[in-house]
Amino acid sequence: MICALQLQKNSGSKIFLSFIKFLTSKDPTDGTEQALLDELKALDEHLKAHGPYVNGENICAVDLNLAPKLFHLDVALAHFKGWKVPESLIHVHNYMKLLFSRESFKKTEVAKEYVIAGWEPKVNA
Repeated sequence: MICALQLQKNSGSKIFLSFIKFLTSKDPTDGTEQALLDELKALDEHLKAHGPYVNGENICAVDLNLAPKLFHLDVALAHFKGWKVPESLIHVHNYMKLLFSRESFKKTEVAKEYVIAGWEPKVNA
């Protein structure tokens, strides 16, 4: 419970929703990119203060929930929008590397082409 509350205290808890809105947006001036950046910046600040995981030194359910979402964000936005998480968000990048390198993530990782194929109908709707 504490783990979930840590992320809910900041706006970084809406990363996936912001990602979907940006990914499916057809209007580059609608603010969806900035909304996603704001969420990622909030996560970056949280990780800077409390990391390397959301709840500190120990991985928790929020981290395990965010890992595949961040993977989809990384793959889909790169493919469909040529967009990457800004390098200035050092703690988010380190967090993603840490999550993606876990044995449990590697054993359940979906191939990038399946991520792209899954999002394609939503992007091209």
